[in-house]
Amino acid sequence: MKGTQIKTFKTLLFILFVIGVQACGPDPKKASQRESGDLDFDSSNQKLTEAFYWAKDKALSYAHDDSDPVGYWYEAALPDREAFCMRDVSHQAIGAEILGLGKHNYNMFLKFAQNINREKDYCTYWEINRYNKPAPVDYENDDDFWYNLPANFDVVQSAYRLYQWTGNEDYLKNRDLNAFYHLSLNEYVDHWDLEKDKILVRNRSMHLKDTPDNSRFGTNRGIPTYNEGGRGETRLGIDLPASMIAAYKAYAELLKLNGKLLESKTYTEKAQRAQEFLDSFWWDPEKREYRSIAYADGTYDYFWVGEQQAFLHYLFYFDAISDDAKIMKIVEDYEANFNRLIVELKSYLPIIFYENGKSKIADQMIIDLCSPENQRRDYPENSFTVIEHITRGLMGINVDAPSNTFSTVSRMSDGAAWAEMKHIPLLSNQIGVKHFGRSKTTAINESGGSINWTAKIPGIHSYLYIDGRKTACKKVGTGRQPYSYLTLTLKEGDSATVSISP
Repeated sequence: MKGTQIKTFKTLLFILFVIGVQACGPDPKKASQRESGDLDFDSSNQKLTEAFYWAKDKALSYAHDDSDPVGYWYEAALPDREAFCMRDVSHQAIGAEILGLGKHNYNMFLKFAQNINREKDYCTYWEINRYNKPAPVDYENDDDFWYNLPANFDVVQSAYRLYQWTGNEDYLKNRDLNAFYHLSLNEYVDHWDLEKDKILVRNRSMHLKDTPDNSRFGTNRGIPTYNEGGRGETRLGIDLPASMIAAYKAYAELLKLNGKLLESKTYTEKAQRAQEFLDSFWWDPEKREYRSIAYADGTYDYFWVGEQQAFLHYLFYFDAISDDAKIMKIVEDYEANFNRLIVELKSYLPIIFYENGKSKIADQMIIDLCSPENQRRDYPENSFTVIEHITRGLMGINVDAPSNTFSTVSRMSDGAAWAEMKHIPLLSNQIGVKHFGRSKTTAINESGGSINWTAKIPGIHSYLYIDGRKTACKKVGTGRQPYSYLTLTLKEGDSATVSISP
């Protein structure tokens, strides 16, 4: 090889090496930002910041474009199944929305809605794979498949939550989704005998087309809880009536938003009756604690029995508990047993702790969930929900689509702590929020039209300050965490600071 050829060859090798390094080793933070609309987080707790970026990058690694037959989707099942199941999608959806995966959410919810039918006893596919087929691990045919009965109700509630966060009226108007909502809260309830006067005496093996021994899934076709273990034949889990309460409330709101006020009232009343059943049957006045699983032999599990998993977090997840003393008892039980729980249950807990005055513990829970020492941290549900826990839990960001409003409340673990989140997609906007301890918050409307901001500051105050201007505020003095608040409008590009002192 001649000298000029050697020089050219070496130059070419160098160029290929540089390209290879750039392709194989980009900064992970920058890579994930490009994919998720630059969602960013920083805080005085470096370990918490590191947990956020691990969760963000891991969750985005599970997202797929529309090149598969199923369309836009993300993994929401056991790792490597290449599928998404109803419970996991419902639990991951808000985290996914915050990560910019709105197209994925809508497509996946629509797939569940489009596959409900009478032939499957008003069930849909519990788990759908990338090929737009029911996952073979859970499905044999329309007469023989795995199904947890809270799932329909979970999807209804989650669809409403997605509307609230995004303002996407397809969750209100789409014909297939509305058919799913209606069938799930009418035909599905009736067909599976889930009303309170039947739910305790219903036939656990109803609708089996063959004897349990001659079917692949047997009585797992219609499990009356998300608890898939148990020490005997399960009659009912507390999560099923709790999920019905949430779904009835959600459907009532969806109907109201569609102008169907009389129908809405019907489902509000159904939610009240379901709540009465939960409060009366599941609370044991002698033991002064909730039952969690009812067995066919007339016995119960409570918070914890042997190696059985605690399922009372669903009372919080489905907003089916309001008694302060009962709430704190359950929170303390979870605090004491956190390390004994499987990751599917741990992934529900940090926001419960943030919302009940235990921010320091919640911070540590998130760090632990994202730690390499958590051998199951790669479960997709884990990373998606961490994003929601930080956004809605620590940062206290929530959204009300009908009023075009987002709200914030700091749940910093101490007064010297700070945290900032940027480029958060909600409604038609991107917003940024920074908390300084619990006494000062700055928000910016980074992009989008005018939006209302309800700034909540913990504690009871006669006045708050907007950019240093003393301003009358309102107060909420009841509950475990009283706060003061005011609402202002932010135009595109506007920022404001609300604090307890100038």
